[in-house]
Amino acid sequence: MRRLVCAVAISMGMLMGCGGSTDMDTPDTLDTVEQGLACRYPDMYCPSGTICVDEELCRKPCPSSGYCASGYACRISDYGTPYCI
Repeated sequence: MRRLVCAVAISMGMLMGCGGSTDMDTPDTLDTVEQGLACRYPDMYCPSGTICVDEELCRKPCPSSGYCASGYACRISDYGTPYCI
C-alpha cells in the first residue's frame, strides 16, 4: 500500500511540474483568410469579378500590372491562367 501511495504522489508531482507558464500567447484579433469558391460544374461558371482557375476554384483575375491588390505578385495556374490569391 505504501508503494502505491508513493507512486501516485510521485506521478502527481511529475504531472504538476510539467508545462510552462499559465499565460498563453493568444492574439487579440483573429486573422481572416479569403477562400475560393469552387467553379460550378459543368460550365465552370464563377461569380462576377472572378475567373475559374484550373477548373477548380474561382479566383480574382490578375491585373495588367502583374501585382494583386494584396501586394503579392500574380500566380500562374497549371493551365497558364494568371490569378490573385
